[in-house]
Amino acid sequence: MGKIRQTLITLGIWIGIQLIVTVIFMIAGLAQGADMNTLINSIMAPALLVSDALVVILLIAIRFCKFKELFQKIPGDVFLVTMIFGLCTMFAVDMLAEPMNIPNVLEEQFSSMTKTLSGFLAICLIGPIMEEIMMRRIILTEMSKLTDSMWGGILISALMFAVIHLNPAQVVFALPAGIVLGWLYCKTRSLMVPICIHILNNTISFLTIKLDSGVEDSFRITITNTLGLVIFCVLVIISIGSLIWILKYYSDQAKAQEAAMTQETPAVQTGQTGAKGAFKGDSYEK
Repeated sequence: MGKIRQTLITLGIWIGIQLIVTVIFMIAGLAQGADMNTLINSIMAPALLVSDALVVILLIAIRFCKFKELFQKIPGDVFLVTMIFGLCTMFAVDMLAEPMNIPNVLEEQFSSMTKTLSGFLAICLIGPIMEEIMMRRIILTEMSKLTDSMWGGILISALMFAVIHLNPAQVVFALPAGIVLGWLYCKTRSLMVPICIHILNNTISFLTIKLDSGVEDSFRITITNTLGLVIFCVLVIISIGSLIWILKYYSDQAKAQEAAMTQETPAVQTGQTGAKGAFKGDSYEK
């Protein structure tokens, strides 16, 4: 329970740092006579950037995440296919959610953030790194141990990932995205995979918001028009193909590991296949 307590404390510190930094920026802005609505839009990007950077430094400083974990290497082909799977799946989910017209209560704030360098760094770089350390490395890992289930950790971390976004339009997308990122982290055992997918996804969304500002609705690519439907089908096909590749790759890895262990451990009885490998159902081992 010590680790769980430490995880909750870390979450509290993360939320506390964001609140404190935001309050400091608001007080500084009000002291200069800024209008409240204008102030909220102008401080969101720098406040997020500073608070997220402080959280990343804190998590590394207290050794909850080692710096080398952010750059853990995996085979090039695995990295490429997992990136393709993650991005295509998340884009397909986003296209499915778009026609639902879910309220985007932070649309104005996000639009203002796309106009500044601090907004770009907060959304596309520091934010994804901080969220992946917190959600995948800490929450998923500790919840997997607590529930003794990889999927228990994935689902709990994905739910928390959705809740922290607060914005209904983001929550609907963040839940399945959190499941995809969590599963890829568990499969690859590399934090670099979800971090890179998260960075690319946010960067593409950032650029899309900037470009869409001057585009009429009739020219937007959505699943409700022919071109959008074709793109959606292509994304789904690519996602399924890359998923099959990933499953086969790790299945072959498990078989090779089991075969190696069988050779090292002689069978006790005739016909015995030897010791089992490290992959035991959905139990989480790290």
